Amino acid sequence: MGNTEERLINLVSSNIEVDGQALDIPSDLKVSLVNAGVSSMDIIALAKLVSREFDVEFTVEECVSLRTLREVVDFLDSKAASATNS
Repeated sequence: MGNTEERLINLVSSNIEVDGQALDIPSDLKVSLVNAGVSSMDIIALAKLVSREFDVEFTVEECVSLRTLREVVDFLDSKAASATNS
């Protein structure tokens, strides 16, 4: 598991609950927060946390297009690679 994955899983595990229970995150990270029952308010709060933790900005379009945690990890890794290559 990569560093980005670990950090994202820790953020989700520490900050997201559904019906008072921790979110069950599969090892492949192919879980949709919306389909798992996470409220839109919690998703927005998580996006803000992820933005601070990884020092990235999300456009509204990017937030809407990132459907699974795997897609978020890939997005964050691509942003980090672009920053490194700049």
